[in-house]
Amino acid sequence: MSMNDAILTVAQAQQQGDAIPVDVPPMTQSAPDMGKPPATPKTKTDTMEEPRLWPEIRQLIEADIQNAPRELQREIGPSELGTDCVHCLAAKLAGWPERRSPGWLPFVGTCVHEHFEQMFRELNRDPAHQFLYTSEDNVTELVERWRSEYRVTVGRLQGLHGGYDVTGSIDLWDRKTHSTIDWKNVGNTTVTKVKAHGPSQQYRVQASLYGMGLQNEGERVERNCIYFLPSNKTSLGDALPWETRFDPEPGKWALARAQLLVNLMDCVEQAEGADVRDSWIKQLPAASPDRCFSCKGRVWPDMSALPEFDDKPWPDVPDKWLQLIPLIESEYQFTE
Repeated sequence: MSMNDAILTVAQAQQQGDAIPVDVPPMTQSAPDMGKPPATPKTKTDTMEEPRLWPEIRQLIEADIQNAPRELQREIGPSELGTDCVHCLAAKLAGWPERRSPGWLPFVGTCVHEHFEQMFRELNRDPAHQFLYTSEDNVTELVERWRSEYRVTVGRLQGLHGGYDVTGSIDLWDRKTHSTIDWKNVGNTTVTKVKAHGPSQQYRVQASLYGMGLQNEGERVERNCIYFLPSNKTSLGDALPWETRFDPEPGKWALARAQLLVNLMDCVEQAEGADVRDSWIKQLPAASPDRCFSCKGRVWPDMSALPEFDDKPWPDVPDKWLQLIPLIESEYQFTE
């Protein structure tokens, strides 16, 4: 049969409805239930078990955070002297007990500080990070540029029960440019505030005090730098650097204010007793919670119950002592 005859035969068969045998490839032949989708296996979505190990792990971590030297410090330091919360400043100076929960974000910031401390110490080994330095006795030598966590004494506070030096550690002291550098690991809210209003009084006073501490050692200080590092961004391109010329006046103001507070509290205590002194502290103006970390955390005895103060009396304060409260300034008037 010719090709044309074959085509004609197929066409006639289609018109008459006759079936045309067609060989079906084996892979396309239907099998039982092949047209139905497979049944989805039953899975248990609630597979998370009650954590058994985590409570112990968390307790170990938080115990380590609470026992860190920074958390155990009882005497006031440069980072606290500049607060605009007079109440918290007095409570700290009086040695009131604080109730703080282990802070995770401050701990993360501490880890950043520790890494930078090690990093800049290692950089000092590189000759590129050394420079010629001429001392006061006119001796020139090659010295290391960076001083990490450099401890200084910024002043001294003296009171009825003794006194102590106010000391603190500068995050980084750049000996070549005569600059103090302070790392601040912060979130978006703080960055927004700094962009709008500049660093807080507390941060600026802290930087000033560090410069004073270096001056006490005979060092020349030219600049204070505060670098706000983003805690929830992916790049240091979102960091906010702030630099200014060194000015000792804010630090002097903060030390004088703290000493005035100590003197006033001693006067009240000598005349009326420690309980009236504590009641006087309770009357001091406090900053709003969004401006004072301690007020926000309600860490003081007059804000929440503490075992040490459960049955503590809060006696009335004679008016003559209340009239002294306006003498204590909450804010420093910066000139720039």
